[in-house]
Amino acid sequence: MGAGAKVRPVFVDRLLATLEHLGHGATHDLLACWFDVDRSTVTRAVGEVRPLLAERGCTVSPGVRLPALAEAAPG
Repeated sequence: MGAGAKVRPVFVDRLLATLEHLGHGATHDLLACWFDVDRSTVTRAVGEVRPLLAERGCTVSPGVRLPALAEAAPG
């Protein structure tokens, strides 16, 4: 028990976790609950995916959060 490879979220889950963290400020603890993984897995995923997004020009400035869908939708 406890030996062997740990389950690693697929890239899409790691990307979604990173976008939730960057765009909405979801904490690593919360994301770990949502994706049913350990907090360290989320931390590692964000650390891997964030540079990939930055290489392609996708960055979120500190303190800037994405608007909620209701705020972004034309009324």
